[in-house]
Amino acid sequence: MIILGLVGSLFIILVFHQPKLRSNPCSFYLITSAYINIVWIMTSPLSRMLATFQLDLSESISILCKIRRSVAYTCSSLSMISIAFATVDRFLISSPKIEYRRLSSLRNAHRLITITAFIYCLIFADMFYCLDIVGLFPSLTCTINTTRGCGL
Repeated sequence: MIILGLVGSLFIILVFHQPKLRSNPCSFYLITSAYINIVWIMTSPLSRMLATFQLDLSESISILCKIRRSVAYTCSSLSMISIAFATVDRFLISSPKIEYRRLSSLRNAHRLITITAFIYCLIFADMFYCLDIVGLFPSLTCTINTTRGCGL
């Protein structure tokens, strides 16, 4: 699945980076989703696969635990919302109303992805505070601390 996901994302990048499609906001959303999927695949499923062989450093190094989880959650959310934005963009561009068609622009797409990425980074920023490695060697786990500050 990891290989198929990487190959699929690379094909999306190759297809939508064509000169004719680069100026299309929908292509931008799909390319953004593909890049984000590559980052997600490298942080989440690959890390889980390495954990089965006790090779996952994020289970023993606290900062890697925090970074991996926050990147995985941010990327998965951003990937899904990018595809949703592409869907909304197709609706806007095919609308008979000129006001809706004007909303579909590459400039607005860049703004929307940047703002959304910032918001998701803020939403998942609590992981830097709440996540930590719990347990005794050899059964260490990257999990959420149960403290009042983390809401648990």
